Amino acid sequence: MRLVVGVAVLLLVLAGVVHGQVTTAFRARAAQQISADPFAGLSGAEADTEAEPDIALDPNDPDIVVAVFQQGRFDQSGGCVDPGFATSRDGGRTWITGSLPGLTVAASGSFDRASDPAVAIGADGAVYAQMLPFDVHDCRSAVAVQRSDDHGLTFNAPVLVQDDSSCSVFNDKPWIAVDTFPASPHHGRVYSVWDRIEPAGQPISLRYSDDRGETWSALIAVSSPFFPGGIGAIPLLQPNGDLTLVYAPVGTATAEEVAQTSHDGGVTFAPPVTIESFEGSDPAGMRTGDGLPAAALDPVTGRLYVVWQDGRFRSDGLNDIVMSVSTDGGTIWGPVGLVNVRVPHRPRDRFTPGVAAYGGAVLVVYGARKDVGPRVTMRYVASADDGVTFGRERRLGRTGDLTYAATAGGQRFLGDYIGVAASATTAHAVWCFSARPRLGAPGALHQVALSATFTR
Repeated sequence: MRLVVGVAVLLLVLAGVVHGQVTTAFRARAAQQISADPFAGLSGAEADTEAEPDIALDPNDPDIVVAVFQQGRFDQSGGCVDPGFATSRDGGRTWITGSLPGLTVAASGSFDRASDPAVAIGADGAVYAQMLPFDVHDCRSAVAVQRSDDHGLTFNAPVLVQDDSSCSVFNDKPWIAVDTFPASPHHGRVYSVWDRIEPAGQPISLRYSDDRGETWSALIAVSSPFFPGGIGAIPLLQPNGDLTLVYAPVGTATAEEVAQTSHDGGVTFAPPVTIESFEGSDPAGMRTGDGLPAAALDPVTGRLYVVWQDGRFRSDGLNDIVMSVSTDGGTIWGPVGLVNVRVPHRPRDRFTPGVAAYGGAVLVVYGARKDVGPRVTMRYVASADDGVTFGRERRLGRTGDLTYAATAGGQRFLGDYIGVAASATTAHAVWCFSARPRLGAPGALHQVALSATFTR
């Protein structure tokens, strides 16, 4: 493991139009690098690159923060050399980092590569890292979960939630959640969701575990027979034990975001409910998770929040960040609202949002780029009134340069998602940042995981 004490980066405030006169619920304290690719271009990967991070807080101890991310990105065939993790025991001030053991060949495992890391923490402090391991020399693809029993300092060997070797099946875009609500009839249940690309479609699929990820239920088809398939499913656990999945259906006439809710612990699901149409796009030359939603549930109020990049409120072909809210457990969704404020004569393309909420405070973090240039910044807005109004858009950390970013199919790639998590007193975000590599660096690229701490 590697101990990283990050160097704080000054947080610059962007002067702009106030979007509702509210007291900012979350305010960024500092941003710092929490990890770096340790593999130095092993096996032909893009050296010195990290991508696609997620983050989680311990529900009983917000000083415990765990992030996961790809390390050593591969361009054309996707995935990474091995996923990494970064764990803080002091609220994000210092971090201990490492690579997930026993998964890929680079970490004494059997798979060629892995992708799409996500992380969740249970009420008992168990940390669950989930990812998609796969081979490039054959057709094997899987969904794997690795549990940590020491609050994210070390991880156990992977347990395969799903393991396929057929060339007609590929498992994609997994996510994980744990029921942490004491009054829930499914308290402690771990949910794994993903989409399975197969000849008949791309169904959203689910398995659950009641023994801390050791064994898993039978495969449950969620989106069938309503859609040919879906992608980007985010599981949201509600205080009463209901489970809502938010995702983007595929194979439909209109691009949209939808929600499906289970009232029996993920065994069966009600028909999908349309949240709203999707009217966004990937910024030119980038892959940013075009159409994938980000979602969060406020564990105090029970409100569900969904955000995505969207161009419906503008005519210049660029994206804003928009949001829809449900106050009834995911059955009815409110009208789409604009989260960010545009500063006149400063056109920015916004992308890849993340969202978290706690006790009526809502935090939305996202990337932004001026026109089609290589310079990118992270931005955030915060609300103190359940997302009804937001404070002004603020800049987070220093400016990045896509010239040195990782790639996916030739497109600049920071990730299809970022991670944001909140507690009663703090919030944390994790994203990937690219800049000119230092002298003597192992390659022409440089992309690392950064994290910021927010206080209320």
